[in-house]
This record gives sequence, structure tokens and C-alpha cells, in this order.
Amino acid sequence: MATVGRTSRHGCWLAVTLSFCITGVAAFSTPQLFALRPIASKLDLFSKQQEVVGDVSRSDCDDSNTPPSLSVLLTSLKDLKSGSDIRGTYVEHATVGSLQQIVEAICEAPQGAAALTPFAAHCLGYAFGTMVDGNRICVGQDPRSHGARLADAFCRGAEQVPDIRVTYTGLATTPAMLEFCRADMCDGAVMVTASHLPKDRNGLKYFTQKGGGFTKQDVQILVQRASEYAQRLFESSQNIMPPTSGNGSVMCSAWVDYMPHYAQTLKDALVREVTSNSDMEPETKDHALQRPLEGLKIVLNSGNGAGYFFNQVLEDMGADVSRSLGVVPDSDFPNGVPNPENSDMVAATMKACEEYNADIGIMLDTDADRCGFVVPRTIATDGSVSDFEALNRNRLIALLSVIFSSSSPGCTVVTDSVTSEGLAKFLTDNLKLNHVRYLKGYANVIGKAKELTSSGSTNAELAIETSGHCAMKENSYLDDGTYTAVKVIGLLARERQRSTTASLLNLISDLEEMPEENELRMTITDGSLETTGTVFDQFANLLQEATLSEDQWDLDLENLEGVRVRTKYMNGGFFMLRKSLHDPLISLQIEGTGAQAIRDAVISPILSLLQDKPDITNSLELGVLNKY
Repeated sequence: MATVGRTSRHGCWLAVTLSFCITGVAAFSTPQLFALRPIASKLDLFSKQQEVVGDVSRSDCDDSNTPPSLSVLLTSLKDLKSGSDIRGTYVEHATVGSLQQIVEAICEAPQGAAALTPFAAHCLGYAFGTMVDGNRICVGQDPRSHGARLADAFCRGAEQVPDIRVTYTGLATTPAMLEFCRADMCDGAVMVTASHLPKDRNGLKYFTQKGGGFTKQDVQILVQRASEYAQRLFESSQNIMPPTSGNGSVMCSAWVDYMPHYAQTLKDALVREVTSNSDMEPETKDHALQRPLEGLKIVLNSGNGAGYFFNQVLEDMGADVSRSLGVVPDSDFPNGVPNPENSDMVAATMKACEEYNADIGIMLDTDADRCGFVVPRTIATDGSVSDFEALNRNRLIALLSVIFSSSSPGCTVVTDSVTSEGLAKFLTDNLKLNHVRYLKGYANVIGKAKELTSSGSTNAELAIETSGHCAMKENSYLDDGTYTAVKVIGLLARERQRSTTASLLNLISDLEEMPEENELRMTITDGSLETTGTVFDQFANLLQEATLSEDQWDLDLENLEGVRVRTKYMNGGFFMLRKSLHDPLISLQIEGTGAQAIRDAVISPILSLLQDKPDITNSLELGVLNKY
């Protein structure tokens, strides 16, 4: 065997093996045969605290005596942490071979990308197997082409833990995975998905029967254990990568399609929602128990993602779904990765609804934990509909709050930090609800709602982000786009029982909305998350100081994230500066009375403040501000 050292374009030092020999490859045909050494039980696996390893940029062993190739592997695992999830850019490597090949693949990945490799999935699977209270794990995926490769690696890693048995359920949705846990079909579940992110990305979302979705702290433990396992693999005498199938197959204990169970829970919920009208005639109610959606024309746009199954649910319940879009899963996402906030997805759904004279359009993201809607404003007595508009963001929060203002008067609605001034007024003044504006990030919003409810201080029925992530107390705070759709469809059906010309938009007619709403995303020039944090802190401090002298700016002192400023010049207008949770960019969320007013009251003053701040302007792309 011969090795040679070289430096990659990312500064990673590689010990590239020029030739090597692998024996006993047939032994990899079952996952349990790839074992480092006998282990008594998973409770003994991490009884000893292992040393934290060093930085990948060193070209020799660092202070913790970590070889540089190992440091690359460990740093790449650490970089995959994304709040309560694992996320990264998928990086391919060989199915068998040396660990050095994985190191090389990571170092050749795009600059700034967190590399999600099959090897990383293997280590994370092993780590998750040690954290599950029980021995049954279920794994599902969205349609991304590399989902099966990652699922296979994850399953093989998990089954390296004694007694762990993994069931692969194929195409699934994120909320379905948690449902499988709470229905006692498994003890832990993992969804392989990157949601609405570009198709070269992927990730892992974790759930357990006892704890629900993983928290940020859980992910920190997960990555630590995965890193410890990776180090043991690296230091073994074999020094070869764990094998993966590499051909779209998944090796595990069983393949079982659990999705019919989840579909049935949604059907039951639809019946419950539609028939909850106490004024319904007995004969009508009996019919609704069988086909609650009969007479409704619904366009589902699942964007060729995992939410395609919901179309059959709607059809089975009596809806006419003959003009639905993107209900065939496709890893290429021919119309773009599904995102209910995307203007192209909204436009395509609206066009289909107009041509079809539909009652409602539903948009789901890739893993169906988020949704948005298109609805008509005008419904004529002859049943024709017109003037379709998007029902998402602040509007969706307002509509769902209307539902809970009736079923749970005086309850609390927890939202993220970028909701509008008009929404706050609608919730508190019009609906008499409590509004808690918290941090952006669906896990943050849901966690806050759980905290408030469990403390007894208030009853948080609804936790929702403007992006469409929505969790309800009645559904065990499960973040579920399809269940949100069930609530909205149920409301529509009940309103149509009351009046054939009822529009959902009429229910939120008192919601004050700004004519102009934009999110301007400014990228960091070097693509670094570290630079993102530094530049954001400088920018935020600059804005905070400016509010002391700028008469038209009023700093929101109750805001918990970034910098939020009310604009006195535009009554009800505001702007908010915050950094992305996952990417090297800083966003400026703005709502105002018009484009020119925003330019005068927000954009121009900000550009003036930045004129003599090269530390910010040299690191931040300001083109979106200059062009506004």
C-alpha cells in the first residue's frame, strides 16, 4: 500500500491511498456482519466520555492528536447540525473502499457546503440507534434520487446497534413518521428529506415515541455519538468504509408501507371536521360520514413530492380532484422543488383553479409538513368562482385563528417573529386571542407552545410560522401540512353548508394588510456562516443605534430575534433584519404602503447608513437593496 499527501482546493490535507486490497466483501451482504467488535448492550456504548477532536484546517495532528483525515470526517459531521435537524448537500462516494476516499469526496465538495455523505448517514444511524428507547426504528424518504442511498446507509448503521431492527417504509411524509411513533408502530422514526431546499440537498429529521421531534440539544448529542463512532471506524485496523447498496435498494430488517395507516387518520379527521356542525340535518350528516367532501372541487399541487398520497385521500372522501397537479412523485421536480411560498407554485395552482372553477387549491412542500392555499374571493349563486387569491402567511394564520377563536375562545396563538402588525391587531382586538410572537423556526414555535401549555400559564392551541409550518394542540403539536389542509377544508365545507356563496376570505376581511410585502435576501460574499454571524451583528447594531436618532423608526423592544423596526411614516409598516438559520445570507423582511414609500422610509436610509461601513458592504451583496 502506498499513500501520498496533497492539499485540496479547500485546504484539506488528504492522505490518498493509491492502492489497497479489500477482502471478505461478501460478508457485507448483511448489515450485522459489519461490526467493529462485540458490544454487550447499547447502554454501555458511551459510558466513557471521549475527547473532542480538532479543526479540519490543520495539516498535521492537532492538540488532541487528531489525524487530519479524521478531522475532516468529524468536522463534516459537526457541520451537518441545523437546529433540530440534520441538513447538507449530498456528496456521493464509492460503495466500498477506504475511508480516505470519503475524505477526498468531502474536500472536493462545493465551497462552504456541509457534506452529507452515505458515511455520515451510517454514523448518524448508529448514533440514533443508541438513543432510541426501544428497538424498532422506521425510516422514510421524500422522492429525491439520493434518498434511498442515504436511507440504506442509515439503516445499516442503526442495525449495528445490538437488537435494533429497522423498517423501511419508502416514500413517506415527515408528519407521518411521528404518527407512526405515537401509534406504537415504532419506537423511533427518521425522515430523509431536505424539504423545500434545492434537490441537491438532503437531510434527516428525527422522532421518538416518548419525546416527539428531536430538539437542538438532541441533535448535539446525536452528532457527538456519531462522531465517536466515526472515530472508532477510522481507528480500526480495517480502516474501510461501511458498505452501502448504491443502486437504490435499502438493506434493513423489513420493508413495510405504513402510509395507509396515516392516510386513514386524515380521513377520520376530515369526517370529524365536516360533521362538527351541530345544525347539520341527520340525513345530510349520515351522507357526510361516508363522503364528506362530495360536491367540492379541489386542486392539490403536491409538486411531485411526498404529499402526492393526499390526492387519493381527498378523492376517497368524495372530492373531485381530476385537475390536481404534481401528484406523481418525481426526483427531478420538473416544476421546481415544491414550496407553498414560491410564486411559481402559487401561480400554477391559481391557474388550474381558475380553469377548473375549483373551490380551493392546496399546495404542499416536498415532505408535506407545510402548506398554503389558493381560494376564490367571489362565489356566484350559480356556483361559478372568480378572483382567486393566495391564502398563506399572515392570512393563513388569521384563518386558522378564526377556527380556534370559536372552538377555544381566549386561547393563545404562537407565531414566528416576522408576522405583521396587522395580524397582531386582528388576533388580539378582533378575535380576543392571546398572541405570542416568538423566534423563527418551526421547532422554536412548537416548543414555545408546548412550554406555555404545560406550564399552565395559557392554552396554546396553535403554533404556526408564516412559512406554513403549523402544529396544533389537538394533533399533539405535530407539524403537519396535510392536517392543516384538513382543518381548512373542513371549515370550507361547513361554510358551504351555511351558504353556497361563502368565501373563506370573508372570514378574515378585518385583517389589515400592507399593499407591499417583500423579503430581500442579501448573500454573504464568501459563503461562510461565520462571516454571516459577524456581518449580521455589525448590521444589527448599526440599525439599533440609528433608531435613537431616526424620528420615523421605532425599535420593537419586545422582539426576540434580529432587529424589528416599526415605520411611523407607514402606519402598520415595519422592517426586520435577521440572519438565515441554514444559509449564508441575511434577510430584510419589509411591509409597507407601497414600493416608493418603502424606498423612502426604509431602503434609502439603510443604504445611507452603510455608505461608510466597508466591513459590512465588502462582505454583503447589496444588489437587492440598490435595485428595489
